[in-house]
Amino acid sequence: MDYQIIIDYSIGLCGYTKQYVRNALSEFKDKHVDVKITSLGGDLDHALDIRQQFVDHGDITAYLSGFVASSATVIAMGAKRIVMSKYAFFLVHKCSNFIDAWGSYNADEMQSLIDDLTANKKENDKIDVVLANLYAKRCKKPISEILGILKDARWLTASEALELGFVDEVVDDPLIEPEGKEAEVIVARFAAIGLPTIGLENAIKNQEPPKNLLNRIVDSVFKPKNAEQKQKKESKTMEKLNLKTISSLLKRDEFTPDENGCVTTTANDLVTLNNHIETLESSLNDKSQEVSELSSKIDDLNAQIDAMKKAPGDTTNEIEDDAGDTSFSVTDLYNSVKDCY
Repeated sequence: MDYQIIIDYSIGLCGYTKQYVRNALSEFKDKHVDVKITSLGGDLDHALDIRQQFVDHGDITAYLSGFVASSATVIAMGAKRIVMSKYAFFLVHKCSNFIDAWGSYNADEMQSLIDDLTANKKENDKIDVVLANLYAKRCKKPISEILGILKDARWLTASEALELGFVDEVVDDPLIEPEGKEAEVIVARFAAIGLPTIGLENAIKNQEPPKNLLNRIVDSVFKPKNAEQKQKKESKTMEKLNLKTISSLLKRDEFTPDENGCVTTTANDLVTLNNHIETLESSLNDKSQEVSELSSKIDDLNAQIDAMKKAPGDTTNEIEDDAGDTSFSVTDLYNSVKDCY
């Protein structure tokens, strides 16, 4: 097949730049373009620009072969249609950058390094969210699920990439197996740029004929432990959590865990939850203090009541009514008061 553009090395200043692709595309304005991509990635700045060039052109089909990883997958997302070889591999992952932090540090220098790394992490988190949105738009899947795939950073087979929606079609083509030394070079290249090599070395050391090497790599890297476990993970991934209180507090519609049961959140969400918990704890402490004070007052009143019950009552003078022992007539009453005048 004839390709108008072939990207088969690193992306960026040491390989295929955004300027190179722009010049190449300028020759095919308003024409269909077939682009072959077989690259382990490179500079995300160039990759994002090339992806946008593909989008702006509007009629590009990307053909993925070999190992397509990192920034190379970002480029592919700009194509109108993505076709992947049955014998190719696909890898997306969270962004990374070089950290130079080696030496002897005092406490102030350590804190400065911590602050720098914290700021760096926040920037990387932003980039990861942008990448997740980019892939999610293509795959038509929740961003939280895509973030889980980025976190896993594992090689996907063509069928897995198709199932997840990263590509539109998988095609069969003649397979050329790498010789043993060539395969070792591939593994060395993966390790040199920090890409996963889990399972590749064991497959290469196996002394089977070279024609079965790729199949051994697939079995070693991608074979699930068992179908039941895979089914459980998939069902768990799609299960949405009903967390009305937290959803209302964080102003989020839903929470969808990834295949590991993890839910993606942000630093602001954690701060909001922490502040809410601190407010509830403070309110609880205040209520506990009020209850304690009221309980103390009730104890005092009960003690006063008990004391009053035990105290003797006041004495009352007895009044004797002797009016019944004396009788008066009108004459007696007159004689008793006449002397008063």
